[in-house]
Amino acid sequence: MRKIISKEIEEKRAKRNRMILGFFLVFIMFFSVAEYAFLSGPDTQTNTETNSITYNGFKFTSQNGYWILNKDGTNFIFRYNPNQITPINTEINGVESYYNKPLYIKTNNINAESEIRTNIAVFAEGIIMTDKENCADNTIIIESKNESNIYQKENCVYIQGAESELVKLTDEFLFDILNIRS
Repeated sequence: MRKIISKEIEEKRAKRNRMILGFFLVFIMFFSVAEYAFLSGPDTQTNTETNSITYNGFKFTSQNGYWILNKDGTNFIFRYNPNQITPINTEINGVESYYNKPLYIKTNNINAESEIRTNIAVFAEGIIMTDKENCADNTIIIESKNESNIYQKENCVYIQGAESELVKLTDEFLFDILNIRS
């Protein structure tokens, strides 16, 4: 016989499971970059050179299905390179607005969430999943909508589009805040 569990406990378990999965993905991405940085020899360097692009002076290298950018000594990992994404004109704050501040993320898309976690975690004080929109704090809301859009309202950044395009839109957001797009 199955125990009766309150909705609150169920939600806590689901939130915990999302956090564990998010940390696991960040762990995997971090160590794949570390492996690339420390264990790549001359032969692998030659192979990765053929799988790289330069965009606005930034060199993106393809590895294991991801695009890696080393900018100012920090590795950033993306699923798409800037040439694979149609730019969206946005007016959003740069990455400096996330320095040493907590960042809240509201989304059901684990892949888009992991893009944010992987690339902004080095700047933010912490990343917290939330179900609320609180534009008094830095909050990124990633949601499915019919039209693709990225915009900022107070301290909330909205990343909206078709479910299948949310990771691309998240990468576009990251390219914008990291000043990769000119």
